[in-house]
Amino acid sequence: MRLAASIWSEVLAEVQDYRLDATEPLAAVADACRQIAAGIVRAREAEALDARGESLSDEDVSWLDSRLEELLGTGPLERFLRRDDVENIWLFGPRLGVLGLTGGRQEQVAEPLFADAEEMIGFVAHLAVTHGQTGRRFDASSPLLDLRLRSGERVFAAMEVCGTPYLTVRCHRHRVVRLEDLAAGGSLSADAAAFLAAAVRPPAPANVLICGALGSGKTTLLRALLGEIGAHEVVCTLEQTFELFLDETHPYTFAAETREPNSDGEGEITMDELARRSLRSGADRVIVGELRGPEAATFLSACGTGSDGSMATIHASSPRQALARLVRYCMASGLAGAQSALIQEAAEVIHLVVHMGADPRTGFRGVRQITEVLGAPGDRFETHDIYARRRRTGPLERHSGPRSPELAERLAEGGVDVTAWPQDA
Repeated sequence: MRLAASIWSEVLAEVQDYRLDATEPLAAVADACRQIAAGIVRAREAEALDARGESLSDEDVSWLDSRLEELLGTGPLERFLRRDDVENIWLFGPRLGVLGLTGGRQEQVAEPLFADAEEMIGFVAHLAVTHGQTGRRFDASSPLLDLRLRSGERVFAAMEVCGTPYLTVRCHRHRVVRLEDLAAGGSLSADAAAFLAAAVRPPAPANVLICGALGSGKTTLLRALLGEIGAHEVVCTLEQTFELFLDETHPYTFAAETREPNSDGEGEITMDELARRSLRSGADRVIVGELRGPEAATFLSACGTGSDGSMATIHASSPRQALARLVRYCMASGLAGAQSALIQEAAEVIHLVVHMGADPRTGFRGVRQITEVLGAPGDRFETHDIYARRRRTGPLERHSGPRSPELAERLAEGGVDVTAWPQDA
């Protein structure tokens, strides 16, 4: 192992020097680094063999390969990230891992990925510094980590505040998804897909709130709805961590994400600040990846001041709860006004609430309700289900036509005439 360690020291120095000066894409840099490493290994092993009759064992070669992959890629996680069926990776300490697969299936990782907690923490710390969009710390002074890898995966890790180190990686397998893809997979009906497309399509798009539990498919549906925006529209997307990737397909996108403070506690940019400043971007639409707090007031303001077609997701178990939570988040800003006024404003500017649901027994994720907001008489939201699943596992069916003339007009301009739809199914 002494020979392998000596070779690794040289490989590490050469590879790091090359990476610092490289300007090529990440994949090309990684391939070049592997070639550099292979050349050094061949040369040093030949020298050792001639001088001392010493060569690398299979274990030495495997060790060198694993160290290089940890440096260039995501180490022991790399093989899981390359699988098309892996959507989530959970590590509960160094020896217990679980994969979340497509269709709601799970698969336990057969072998421990790290020797001990210290090795796992060191790996995550290396990941935070070298593989994030912005370098971040993971140590006793910064025991919580939330970042996006350069390859797009979202990472959350914790230490010190929990009994054993924890790591989760959320993979984005389908960055570009269309409503027809979701309809083909059963997440919603073709009829409902056409309805939603018309609702968010220019020239008079509706403002839409997407609600549901964690993992119910809110972000996936939002990506699909964004596929209906006009090619000429300027769109502002605001996220805690990039997950929408609209800028990859729509050129007129101002995509912004929050930033954590540096080691000196400076440089933080919160979602609330991003949202407030976004109103100056001149965007036709404002899209918030997830409403969690005071930024909801800015989103509501955008919906009511010309940014038609604005959309956001929010954690809630029903359309009514989503609207109530939106108001509560607005009140948290301290600048939004009285609760009664906020309820009336939300009822006026939010046109549709789409409720997503997931069935853990089958792994199914899909739309449970498409609900229009009609008003708020007596400060209580009045809603009406246009589409709903009559049974938990049943199909998504049209319940009745929209009752709001304004929504019907917007739909007509988007390409769906609902005037002939019955009001009761």
